[in-house]
Amino acid sequence: MNRGHILSGIRWTLATSVLRRAITLALFYFVALWLSKEELGAFREYCLILSLFSGLSLLSLDFHLIIERRSGHTALLALWQMALLASGAGIVLLSLAAGLLGLLYRSELLGRMLLYTSVFLALEILRRTVRSAASRQLQFRPLALAETWNVIVYAALSLPVLYFVRSVWVYLIAFFIGNAVELAWLWRINQRQHLKAIRSALRRRLVLRSVLHKYRGFVTQATMVTLLNQVAGNAPILVLGMLVEPVWMGLYFFASQLVGVPVSLFTGALNQVFFPVLAGRRDGDIAGLAGRYLRLAGWVGLPLAAVYTWAVAWGVGMLFGGKWDDALPLLPAMLILFGTSLYVNPLGGIPFLKRKPGWELGWNAASLLARSMALLLGLRHSFTAAVTAYAIASAVTNLAFFIICLRLVGMKIMAVLPKALLSLVPAVPYALLPLGLTGMSMGRGMAVCLLGWAALFWLSDVFCGGRLRSDLRLLALPDRGGPQLSR
Repeated sequence: MNRGHILSGIRWTLATSVLRRAITLALFYFVALWLSKEELGAFREYCLILSLFSGLSLLSLDFHLIIERRSGHTALLALWQMALLASGAGIVLLSLAAGLLGLLYRSELLGRMLLYTSVFLALEILRRTVRSAASRQLQFRPLALAETWNVIVYAALSLPVLYFVRSVWVYLIAFFIGNAVELAWLWRINQRQHLKAIRSALRRRLVLRSVLHKYRGFVTQATMVTLLNQVAGNAPILVLGMLVEPVWMGLYFFASQLVGVPVSLFTGALNQVFFPVLAGRRDGDIAGLAGRYLRLAGWVGLPLAAVYTWAVAWGVGMLFGGKWDDALPLLPAMLILFGTSLYVNPLGGIPFLKRKPGWELGWNAASLLARSMALLLGLRHSFTAAVTAYAIASAVTNLAFFIICLRLVGMKIMAVLPKALLSLVPAVPYALLPLGLTGMSMGRGMAVCLLGWAALFWLSDVFCGGRLRSDLRLLALPDRGGPQLSR
């Protein structure tokens, strides 16, 4: 795969990601306006539970397919065998567990959603399967187009119907119709390959057993990583959801969507490209990428995230007429949480690329413990305190994981730690901006924020010797001998 194709894939992914996030935010405005807090909370819990079931059901064979370079055909056969088995078994299991999960999360609506739409689990499993096959072949443009049509379809279906029928069921069904469109698009792109693999998978029944036995260490550790990562990263929903009323889940979902969607625009798009591409890269190349990404995260990403967060805080009351004002105290915590997630994605796949998921497993276990303890201690005071404590614990563990990833590619911790901490400095004045903007109109305050960011970017670029502008051109997959973190 040549460099031009890779860079073209990055541009396609980023361009379509901007479009998808813009559509998602626009749609979310109407969803938050028309649906209740309880319905939004139940919807978020539903999506996370389905994601957890579908992720665990494949036993990380989707990751194995992407990073396996010698026996790709065998890996694909094993993945399809697992997907077909898990689709049937998962529907039955989720149907049986639906009522219990509804009781556990104090939501009768959630229980009904899981029971009546358990078939959507098979759709998610198959979608993960075809996405993994496309990622392995570095088919960035088809992946980007499939995701874009997904969002366009479910937005076009849900918005007009929700105008007349204010029900979360409309949003849920439209959401998964969009996922079905994405599945169909990616299936069509590699239809012959998938049909051949399924026919072979049905005949060669021992392939799955052989692959699971040969890679049992990787499969076990990677699956545990998936479980712990899902729970730790979504603990305010999956853990607190069992302790508080669904209305609080709706408030958290609202705040996390407002801040998290724009941040994930960059991290999700880049991660989709970097994970399969870096599977064939040397440690020095990965270290060079990390150096460039560190500058982007600290000197560009965090300040812009802060400016955006304060703009959102100004606009919520005006756009929603006070309905979601109770979510405003959660926005600073969302800035901490999603801002520092820039350090984890898209470099967080390094332990898998180095076939050392045990490193990430240990970090995930410690992260889950730290975040859960922070949540429970904070909940003694209030829900907002619990989310804030969780965000601070997440920030610490995110930075720790960034350093772990660089250690795996040969970087020395004491060389990385000062630069990682220094990269947080530009965000400090933006975190304190509301203290100096009190009394200003929204337009004047935003102008001050953006002019300040432009000045900071220019000074940072001068300090970095002009490399920051080069990084923004997304030449983030360096040639051999590219810039290292130590420069």
